[in-house]
Amino acid sequence: MSAANVLTALILLTMTTVATTSDKPELIVSFKEEAPYFNRIAVGATEEQYTGFVVDLLREVARLADFNYKFRPVADGKYGAQQAHRWNGVIGEVVDGTAHIGAGALTVTSEREEVVDFTKPFMSNSVNLLVQKPSWTDLGLGYLVRPFSADYWIMLLVALLLIGIVFFIIGKFSPYEWGNVAADRDPRGAKNSFTLRNSYLFALSTITWQGFREAPHSLSGRIMAAFWWMFVLFSLIAYTANLTAFFLARPEQMPQLPFKTYEDLVANSDLHVMALNFGSTQKLLYGSHSETLKRLWSKMNAENSFVSSYTEGVERVKKSKGKFVMMMESASAEYYARQNCDIMVYGDDLFPSSMGFVVQKNSVWRRKINEAMDKLNEQGFVQQLKDKYWRQGGECSGYDGRKYMDKAKYLSSMPIYPITLKDMAVAILLLFLGFIASMVFLVIEIIHYAVTKKGKKIERPKILKNPPKIFRPKTKAAKAGPTDVELGGEAGPSSDGLESVPLEDAEDLGATSGDELQGEDEGDKKA
Repeated sequence: MSAANVLTALILLTMTTVATTSDKPELIVSFKEEAPYFNRIAVGATEEQYTGFVVDLLREVARLADFNYKFRPVADGKYGAQQAHRWNGVIGEVVDGTAHIGAGALTVTSEREEVVDFTKPFMSNSVNLLVQKPSWTDLGLGYLVRPFSADYWIMLLVALLLIGIVFFIIGKFSPYEWGNVAADRDPRGAKNSFTLRNSYLFALSTITWQGFREAPHSLSGRIMAAFWWMFVLFSLIAYTANLTAFFLARPEQMPQLPFKTYEDLVANSDLHVMALNFGSTQKLLYGSHSETLKRLWSKMNAENSFVSSYTEGVERVKKSKGKFVMMMESASAEYYARQNCDIMVYGDDLFPSSMGFVVQKNSVWRRKINEAMDKLNEQGFVQQLKDKYWRQGGECSGYDGRKYMDKAKYLSSMPIYPITLKDMAVAILLLFLGFIASMVFLVIEIIHYAVTKKGKKIERPKILKNPPKIFRPKTKAAKAGPTDVELGGEAGPSSDGLESVPLEDAEDLGATSGDELQGEDEGDKKA
């Protein structure tokens, strides 16, 4: 073939290509630049100067739907919201006819569907939180105190203080608490085992399940003991169970966040929640029927915590030391968390939705784009494209904090929590009911004793002048000889090598001994 023929063939091919290309309509695509959907790689507005998930997807859609396109960034930099009976952003340009197609991270909402048509979705979506990844520190020696929160540990100390005082009061004022107490158990000789010291010993021994030496004798004391034991039972079971959970969890599974629930986000003035200005999340929060989300919207609106782009919000989250969180679409949040290892996706999935292309109402391109999307989904092209862009540049571990959601379906910073006062409200209520009931019955006991004794003065047993000594063994055996009693001195060692107890009153001893001997003589005579 001659050079002239080759040249002629090339000219004909070029003319045919130009004619074919010119036959395809050129559609204007309005978009908002946002990674990973649209990334600008050079100054300009041609296809080659943009890259991203939607760029590659639209290229294949245009090939199958047989049209050309031209990218044009949205003038106001917004996705679109209704403002003063007029739509702005990408949605507004499609409504006005300035653009044929709207592309990007455009969420399907009922308000938008009233003015534009959405194609079949290319991605499922929801709203989540983007938060700074908490520190993952080893608890070390703190394991044994982690099962209870600080406020509950304080509650336990207060309960121990009060229970000792209550038992002491009962032992001091209840007539039915005074009884014959063994000498070796009552060095004071007051005939009462519940002194202040013994009351705290009772409380400490029972809270550690070590048993007790003396049980209360009065009804008020036994009521208080019963309620105290129930409180101890609940507390120890809760501590043991939660300590086991902490040991099984391991430190690397227990990050700490400054909030647990959306209510915490609302109540904590140190936490600031951001959202994209004029985005779907802002609109969904405003129209939510949840009281918590309404209050969250009011807080965000009062603080004017709205950002112009996701990039701005991500930078705030990274540098805020946990003070800022970003509400955003889960797909975008996952992308940024994969690329930045100091942030993560967190929280329950709010407002399930999807993303798709936007066209004018009753546009013929909706059907053609839907057909193209069906073919690409059947080929698995959309999922492959998502894997390509969401995993580029490496992948950070622990980017998805949603796995720390607990079964109760509220925000959770870890699989387990320290037990708080709210968790143990029933046990605390029982304890304070015991305090009240024991005091009421103490008053009843005092009145009953006064009535049954017909006005006899109520007197507590007096402390002995010579309190009894505790028996203790002798180190050396005593020599044989006359006893101390025979010599007119104090009682000497007994036959079993133990010291005897000095008597309280010699006259009482004589009277008691005489009565006992007389009783024995009368018994012998009768026999």
